[in-house]
This record gives sequence, C-alpha cells and structure tokens, in this order.
Amino acid sequence: MRAVLGRGFLPVGLTFCLWAAVAEESGTKSAQGPARPKFAIYSEAADAELASSLLRVLRDKEEKVTRVARVDTVEAAAESNADVLILVMTQRETRKFEKQVLDALKERKIIGIGFGAAQLFGQLGLEISGGNCMHGIFQPTTIKIVKCALLGDAERADPVPVFAENPQETELNVSEIDFFAMFAPPRGKNAAAVDVIARWSKDMNYAPIVRQGNCILVGVPVPATLWSSAYSELMRNVCLRVQKQKLEPFATARRELTKAGTYKFTLAKRDSPDEPFSKTFFFRFSEPRKITARLEHSGSKAVMLLFMGEDENHAHWARKDARQEEALEIITEISREDIDAIGDRHWTVDVTNFDADSIAECKLTIAIEEP
Repeated sequence: MRAVLGRGFLPVGLTFCLWAAVAEESGTKSAQGPARPKFAIYSEAADAELASSLLRVLRDKEEKVTRVARVDTVEAAAESNADVLILVMTQRETRKFEKQVLDALKERKIIGIGFGAAQLFGQLGLEISGGNCMHGIFQPTTIKIVKCALLGDAERADPVPVFAENPQETELNVSEIDFFAMFAPPRGKNAAAVDVIARWSKDMNYAPIVRQGNCILVGVPVPATLWSSAYSELMRNVCLRVQKQKLEPFATARRELTKAGTYKFTLAKRDSPDEPFSKTFFFRFSEPRKITARLEHSGSKAVMLLFMGEDENHAHWARKDARQEEALEIITEISREDIDAIGDRHWTVDVTNFDADSIAECKLTIAIEEP
C-alpha cells in the first residue's frame, strides 16, 4: 500500500546544525561545568535521519531544545549519565548483548523506537518484545490515545493521525517501513504488566506505543518530520514524562503458575475488544518433566492450542489447530538443559479462539509427571 507522504529528509547542512545544538557525551562544557543531558540518543547509521528529527520534538514548555547527547553504541548509551536513553533500532535482527550491558540497561529509563528495540527488550525479559508484536500497519493510520498510568486520562477522544495533515509531494511506501504493534488486548495476558499508551484505531487489540516499567516501545519508525502536530505532541509528552518520573526498580511480569488439573473456561469471538478470546497458562520447572496439555472444546470452528518457552527461540514450540471441534493434545518433555536455557522465564500453554462468529467453550487438562 502507498500513502502520499513526504519523506521529510533533512538536508545535510540542517542535520549538522541540529546536532550542533546537542551536547555531545564527550563533553561540551558551560561556565558552570558539563551540562547533564536529559536524553542520550543512539541510532544505527541507517536511522540517522529519524534520530536527528527527534530534536524537533524534544523541547520544553518554552520551546527550547532539551539537552541531548549523541552516542555511537548501545553500550555507550548504557554508560551515559543522561536521564533517558532513546534507542532508535529499526532493523529486525539485533545482536545478542552481553550480560553486563543488559544489567546496566535494566537500571535505565529507555524509549525504544523500532523492532530492534523490541528485540532488545526481549533480551531484558520484558513483555514489550518482538515475540508479542505483529508487523504491519492499519489504514487509516490513526491511533487512539487511552488512559494510562504514565500520562493519566486521555486528553482527546478522537483518533490521532500519525502523519501530517499537509504531506509533502514525495511518496512514502509504507510497505517498505517496518511498522509493528504489540498484541495487547485490554483483558489479555499482559494487561496487568503492560501500560498501553496508544492503540491503533482500526484494531484496538494492537498497541504501537506501550510501556513496561522504565521502558517505552514505539512501533512507528518514521522521522518526526512526517508526524502530525497531534502525534508530535503525544510523543513529546511521553518523552518528557518519562524524563521526569522516578526510576522504578526493574521487574519482569509476575505470573500465577499453573498446577496440574482440569480448567474450564469460555473464550470470546476472535478480536473481541471486551472479552478475552485467548487464555495463557504459565509454568516453571526446577526438574525435568513431561507435560501433557489436552484440550476439549465446542462451539468454535477455529481453535488453537500452543506450547512454547518464553525465551528468544521459543523452545519446544508446538501448535495444534482444530476446525471441527476435535480434541487437541500436545505432549512435551522438558530436559535439564531446557530448564537451564530458559532461566527464570516461563513455559506457556495458550488456547486461542480464531472463530469470528462463535465463542469457544473449553476444557483444558494439564498433566505433569516425571519423564
């Protein structure tokens, strides 16, 4: 799909002038000594335009440019004394970071833009990660700002256009840009752990701007030169609020662990914004175990049973689908090596109703035994 939108490329001279107003991390000093930057921005070379364009957003109430530092690596960002790190990482593949770098990032406030940032958050053990996101964009490209812990009540009820109302002449091929959003139904498995800031207006189950603890994930990786005034104001408010808020102790999502037994529940029709159409059961094992998940169900003609580990590789991923109300069963053996590899993350069994016309009445039986 194509939208007539200006690319908004910054001329080389303008880019230089913008960054000339930035205090480099290596140390531009005032008469009172080095100024502590409020933000440190990292980007890969391909994302330089996006990173530079953020300066038009990072302004205080007097419209003055906020103190910003430019860093060349994620490691340098982690070591920066800036209040907030802005990591512009739009590439889907992200290298594996060393434990000491990840530990340092756990003690920082971070705004991640792009799918690479989602992958990095996955390495931190957060739910706002690539594995919980869907690629693509909804048309029209408008978002719904929702009540959230970070910003409070939404200041406007009408949809907010992402792109400027008066686009430039050049075309932006949106299929070439890696838009993505977190799958975050209002009553889904991550509702208690993730603070949703904005949802796509076309499908409120998908959220392109989300927060977990000290970290913000943004799935709209386009330069600020293309943003509408309303979207720019939202992003500015998000950045400044994160900068002002107190650093929270790092924590991953807390889950209620599932015991062996039988569980009965009802799943709503697919994509319901009011009732859950998917249910997740969480497990942890300290010793090798054999787990059997058997699902019996009625009503729906499209039900999925899924088992996997929550690590980056989705260990022991297994999926079964039913089209005629047939029972589904997955049997998996978890070894000592599997337990060591997944660490403190969970194993999950997911049941999802993909039928848009019928609810699903479900009975899930979980057996856990020695292999």
